[in-house]
Amino acid sequence: MKKFCSVVFCLLLTTTICFAQRKAGLTGRYIPSDNHTLVFCGQNNTDSEEFVKINNKVPAGFMIYTSLQNLEALDEDVEYGTGKMSGNFILKNYKKAALQIGLFLVGSLDSVIDGSLDDNIKKLGEWITKANVPVFLRIGYEFDLPENNYDPDLYKQAFKYIVDKLDEQKVKNVAYVWHSRTVYTPKGIDIYYPGDEYVDWCAISYFANPQWFPMVQFAKAHNKPLMIAECSPTLGTDATEADKIKWYRILFKFIQSKDIKALCYINGNWDEQPMFEQYAWGNGKLDISENIKNFWLENIKDSRFINLDKLYKEIKK
Repeated sequence: MKKFCSVVFCLLLTTTICFAQRKAGLTGRYIPSDNHTLVFCGQNNTDSEEFVKINNKVPAGFMIYTSLQNLEALDEDVEYGTGKMSGNFILKNYKKAALQIGLFLVGSLDSVIDGSLDDNIKKLGEWITKANVPVFLRIGYEFDLPENNYDPDLYKQAFKYIVDKLDEQKVKNVAYVWHSRTVYTPKGIDIYYPGDEYVDWCAISYFANPQWFPMVQFAKAHNKPLMIAECSPTLGTDATEADKIKWYRILFKFIQSKDIKALCYINGNWDEQPMFEQYAWGNGKLDISENIKNFWLENIKDSRFINLDKLYKEIKK
């Protein structure tokens, strides 16, 4: 989410080929076939466990957040005011599940570019390699969110610098995700783009009123798969059950019509999280009512949605 303490072409058996393909500027890594969507959930340990119980199956992957400055929430559980989370928790409890990592860069673009954070980039690369699962790395997520205050040129330089450094380390099990908050910005999104050779996936946030059109068009023009990187019905505390079911109905139609390749759902109650309670976004948990839960289960059971049981068969090319 916007405040951060302020889930294959091939896996490790064929990583050399995978590395060469992305460098050649092909469309990306870990892309499911047409009409298939990888399912991720998050964004803390407890909400992820509840998601698994509700769906009665393990999703393709899970979401966590860290910062390049401090590399929190990789090995140890961290509480940011959104519930405890860590990559290690996922790796231990849901073996072989993919990871979708939001990499926070606010206030550190200069430090990335001047090399001050090289040691941390190396540590991050070592951690990703050791994880030995597909990792989707959202570098400087929600680049166009006004509060992040990213200078477009510096953001592009930092994105490319991180990718180049991880490539130098030969980190092979990672896909690089370029993620728009999908809020209107007069600058547009093109000026933030690091380039086809650096981006594997395009991504959007999908909340109450997503302005997804620019990124959908951009991803299509650049032949990139599109991910819903953060998703929850933040309709407010007064939203009715009918309001939410309408939101889910539109979401599933959007996924079908735009052939969205990954859906990352945040199964959380925003009003109970200290970081977000002031926004009165409401409760996004799937089991808030039987009707909402059943509507979700009826739609997510469609064969297009890929969970962990089919992940490696689906993304291995």
